[in-house]
Amino acid sequence: MTWLALALILGSLLPAAAPDATATADWPQYRGPMRDGSSPEKGLLRKWPESGPAIVWKKKIGDGFSSIAASGGRLYTMDADKESEFAVCLKAETGEEVWRTTLGPRFVEEFGDGPRSTPVVDGDLVYDLTSYGKLYALKTTDGTKAWDIDLIQAFNGRVPGRGVGSTPLVDGDLLLVEGGGAEGKAIQALDKRTGQTRWTSQNGGAGYASGISVTIDGVRQEVFARTGAPEIVSLLPTGELLWKHAWVGGAIAMPLFVPPNRIFASTAADNGAILIEVTQQEGKQASREVWTSRDMKNHFNSSVLVGDYIYGFDNASLKCLSAATGQAKWVQRGFGKGSLIAADGLLIVLGDQGTLALAQATPDGYHESGRFQPLTGKTWTCPTLSGGRLYLRDQDEIVSINLRGSGRAASGL
Repeated sequence: MTWLALALILGSLLPAAAPDATATADWPQYRGPMRDGSSPEKGLLRKWPESGPAIVWKKKIGDGFSSIAASGGRLYTMDADKESEFAVCLKAETGEEVWRTTLGPRFVEEFGDGPRSTPVVDGDLVYDLTSYGKLYALKTTDGTKAWDIDLIQAFNGRVPGRGVGSTPLVDGDLLLVEGGGAEGKAIQALDKRTGQTRWTSQNGGAGYASGISVTIDGVRQEVFARTGAPEIVSLLPTGELLWKHAWVGGAIAMPLFVPPNRIFASTAADNGAILIEVTQQEGKQASREVWTSRDMKNHFNSSVLVGDYIYGFDNASLKCLSAATGQAKWVQRGFGKGSLIAADGLLIVLGDQGTLALAQATPDGYHESGRFQPLTGKTWTCPTLSGGRLYLRDQDEIVSINLRGSGRAASGL
């Protein structure tokens, strides 16, 4: 036996290298890499000091509810001044502005002005959707326009009362959005490189909820919990209807995939939440109701799945539900209509007035490991986690927080 053969044999007997405890991941779109509010990052602080984790930087930002996409050391969001809405790119390390691109007029509304959608980064392009339904593909390098389309004009739709608020979905070479339109044009699939229409589907107005891409029994599909129609629908990437499940309309929160073949959806309406299962019937996929629950009425922020449990806001109450049965396991109040993300077995919970808390993701009860107040304004925007840094914003400020240990002195305060 050669020394090389012996080395290969011995090497195969050694335990596999442990995963990097400081593994990082981009957060290139709304609700993270998988659009489910979770991050694969590890090595986060398990307990915060009394003063909270270190603030790295904080700076002023314009109006808006857009979340923050993080990719390649840059942050992408949207804001507004007194006249216009903008796409904004910042350096993740310092918060320094890299570029700013004017997108159109400022949207004014009683609950808060400015853009609602979150940028989506894909390769060398970032996609931004304004409150008035104009969709831009901008170059990530400098914010110059690659293409744009007015969804309202192109598909004969109308701007909903709260403004266009869904976030586009990239799947393969498609860019999908529930932009609303005339008959058969409510959901649009565009070529992500050119903006050309590939197909349209379904009826109804523009959605506030954003779609997800999932694979069930080997079939890739685009799932939308509709705002403008009483249904949850699944479309093939070619545009054909795969299955449709009748359900209350008006969804704002995104649907959530519960592997291997279930979809959770929720609205702020009294009907609450539903879990459906996708099965095979006569050689085709079909949906059936598993359970419904009035214990999880997601308003404008979506739930997360950790293991076999769903964590989310039942309007102003943080709750844990069994994904199998819909049974509520615990409830915690005091955050208002907050939002949350999950990482490393932890829940990072953001209250609607800027309170930030760390809790264990366990059905055994609400166990908090830290709390502090990094923001003080209306905080309806979901957190972003990338490179061990948590990025938050309200309608006045954006802040970077180090969740892996001590940080350098805060800047821009």
